[in-house]
Amino acid sequence: MRAIVIKDQHLPSGNLCKLLQTYLGGESFDVFGGMVLGNPVGGINPSAVEVALGFGTKVIWMPVSSAKYGRERMAYMREHFPEYRSGVPKVSKPLQYDPPLSVLDGDGKLLPELGPICRMIAEADAVLATGHLSREETHALLNEAVKQGCRRIVITHAEFFKDYSVQEMRDFQRAGFYVEHILATLYSGKQTYDRLYELLQEHGCEKTIISSDLGQVGRPIPSDGILTFIDEMQKRGMPEEDLRLITGANPRRLLGIDGN
Repeated sequence: MRAIVIKDQHLPSGNLCKLLQTYLGGESFDVFGGMVLGNPVGGINPSAVEVALGFGTKVIWMPVSSAKYGRERMAYMREHFPEYRSGVPKVSKPLQYDPPLSVLDGDGKLLPELGPICRMIAEADAVLATGHLSREETHALLNEAVKQGCRRIVITHAEFFKDYSVQEMRDFQRAGFYVEHILATLYSGKQTYDRLYELLQEHGCEKTIISSDLGQVGRPIPSDGILTFIDEMQKRGMPEEDLRLITGANPRRLLGIDGN
C-alpha cells in the first residue's frame, strides 16, 4: 500500500496522522487524516474544518452516522429488507447528544456554513466526500463545491444510500467526480461481489475508487479487505489494468500523491 486514510466517525484524525507520518510513515508511505462533519465536531462547523485542514487533513466527509437522511434510509431498509439488518457493530456507549443533521435549512437551501467550508477545502486542495446525504442535499452540495473551486470530490458509496443508477454514476464521472464503492457492505449482506463486479463493468473504472470502509470490530482490517476484493474480481475476469486503476492510480490521483 502506498498510503492510507484514517476515518474516525467521531474524532478528527489529522493531528494523530501527522504524528504517525512523522515517526512511522517516511517517504514511501503516507498516513492521511480525515474528519467527518458529525455532531462530535459540531456538525457543519467551519472552525473545525479550518483546524483539521491546518493539520494536513486530506478528506472531509459530510455527515455520516449523524446524517438525518442516512438514519432514515437505514431504518427503512432494516424494516423492509432482511439482508440490510446487519449494520456497523454496535458501540459500547451511544452518544447522549446526537441529533440528526442535514446540510439544508428549513426552506431547502444549503446551510450558509457550507460556502466557507467548501472554499477552505478547495484552497487546501483536499478531498470533499458527500457522506450519507440525500440526493437533494448531495446535488446542492455539489453545486456549491464546484462554485467554490473544489477539484477533488467523492460520491460516497453511490449505489448504497441513494440508489444512483449506472447512468447517473457515469454522469458523475464525466463531471469530474469520483464514484466510490466500499467493501464494508460485503460483510453485512448489503452487497455481493457479483453485483459489485457488474457495476464496475457497467459504469467503467476511469473515475472510480474502491474504499475498504473496514476496520470495525469483527471485520477484516482494510488491507485484507482490499486483497480479498482483488482476488474476487480476478476470479470474475476483471482486467489487471482496471484493478490497478481503481485500487491504485485513481486513489493516488485523488489524494494528490506523486504530483497528481
